[in-house]
Amino acid sequence: MAVSAPPGMGKTALALRPARVLAEHFPDGQMVMDLRGMDEDPPSATDIMLSVLKEFHVADTEIAEAGAAGRAALYQGLLGDRRCLLVFDNARDESQIAPLLPRRGRGMCVVTSRKVLTGLQDVHRMSLGVLSAEEAFAFLGGMIGEERARREAAALGEVALRCGYLPLALRIAGSWLATRTGWSVRRLADRLAVDKRWLDVLVAGDRRVSAAFDLSYRRLTPDAARLFRRLSVVPGPDADAACAAHLLGRDPSSAEGVLGELVEAGLLDVVGDRFRLHDLLRLYAHNRLEAVEGEAGAERVRAGLSRRLPDTTTAAGRWFAASGGVPASACIDVC
Repeated sequence: MAVSAPPGMGKTALALRPARVLAEHFPDGQMVMDLRGMDEDPPSATDIMLSVLKEFHVADTEIAEAGAAGRAALYQGLLGDRRCLLVFDNARDESQIAPLLPRRGRGMCVVTSRKVLTGLQDVHRMSLGVLSAEEAFAFLGGMIGEERARREAAALGEVALRCGYLPLALRIAGSWLATRTGWSVRRLADRLAVDKRWLDVLVAGDRRVSAAFDLSYRRLTPDAARLFRRLSVVPGPDADAACAAHLLGRDPSSAEGVLGELVEAGLLDVVGDRFRLHDLLRLYAHNRLEAVEGEAGAERVRAGLSRRLPDTTTAAGRWFAASGGVPASACIDVC
């Protein structure tokens, strides 16, 4: 099972649940391993294989005799002969995780990653999204107590909405309220109502929503990082490849490749033939836009897109009007 989702969606929490619930069905062992996919230098598949072999008490002499070339066969043989449950959390990419998947046997393997891992073969896939409004309210209510949740239901609903129903943001907001019993829920809702402070407010201990986004953002190519930042100025919930091409100054075909990188990185959702940023990711992207290109640069990007929208709409109108003489190519590039 490959579980993919953007940062903060609760992939690890979900993967750990079968490790607990199904443990008795895997009597030969259960292991959870962090593959540290967002690190600069994550462990290789060979390193992980060695850790698994040692955890299952394979003798050092047997590992040494197998050598680096025979370690994979030893690893596959070990898992093929046992009924084990392995959770590989936070995989970097296909090259890291593919050699670790058992090729035979009655074991179970759960992989989580911010990436979609489209290159993996013969796996069941699950993609996580945000919670519903009802689920988010129940999530917060479970953290602060049902009585308090009922008493300030309207404000709690606003907190959930401001958190974008993102599990990580909800957990941080719930932790704030649970440890500040003297606070009203309304007080936090009002703080979150100031858009530019959302990510500054959503911090609890070493948990920070923006830090989760940072890890994915830093791994983007320059083109993908620029497009991610600039998508924050789109005046609507989503955009298409033509809009992305304008923001990048590239042709739509090139822009589609960059959009694909953002989708694969878990930073962009696909809805039909359009692409959408989660509300908190949009805010984060806008903050990065102003930090990298400055407020004046951000305004130029926004103004350029604003000028383009009526121009392309007018071109499309002329094409369909009986008196128009605009070539079809002028109408293709429409947001």
